[in-house]
Amino acid sequence: EKTGSRHPISLVRAEIIDIFSQIGYSVAEGPEIEDDWHVFSALNFPAEHPARDMQDTFFIENREDGNNAVLRTHTSSIQVRTMETQQPPIRIIAPGRVFRNEDVDATHEHTFYQCEGVYVSENCNMGNMLGILREFFEKYYGQKLNIRTQPGYFPFTEPSLEFMIEKPKALGGKKGDFLEMLGCGMIHPNVLKMAGIDSEQYHGFAWGGGIDRLVMLRYGLDDVRFFESGNLNFLKEFN
Repeated sequence: EKTGSRHPISLVRAEIIDIFSQIGYSVAEGPEIEDDWHVFSALNFPAEHPARDMQDTFFIENREDGNNAVLRTHTSSIQVRTMETQQPPIRIIAPGRVFRNEDVDATHEHTFYQCEGVYVSENCNMGNMLGILREFFEKYYGQKLNIRTQPGYFPFTEPSLEFMIEKPKALGGKKGDFLEMLGCGMIHPNVLKMAGIDSEQYHGFAWGGGIDRLVMLRYGLDDVRFFESGNLNFLKEFN
């Protein structure tokens, strides 16, 4: 008798890894308990920058040198650690668990999952990035998709974009319907410099989006709290 099942986030995470592996990306990992440098400073967040307030950080330990211990608020910290230890070309995705000190409701959780993607080379550009993201979503949804972008803001990319796809047929999409899926952009030269990469010779792009959102869309879920609930009746639906 089959008595267990894989968590829906694990199912979708494995599918994301499989698709990007076909495109040529490897998987990178990093610690969930991080430091201020890798979560903020090295990603172009100055000490008093208001964008730090957007992250709703769980602070773990205050340190004398100011490089305080925190729970990572995004998997972008893995981007920094990878660029510190590898020389371009770099082509990785970083799926993982992240934490933000938010009020929990149907659309917000203190613990959730993201997937970051990074590509650094001598000649990569915005067109490459948009083509890769389109290819991922077309493989994920099994159909050709139109895409749109609009200006966004992230301290670690410039220019920054919000990336949208035409709503897939599997989600009941009709022509002209679009879904915002993730944020992306060209890696800010300051981020490359702080990781020890020559920003005159190399360029990069990065993107990040929520795995939870992909799961909720696929399975028609309306409450993000299901994922951390430990509810066996919910998990048995994915046998």
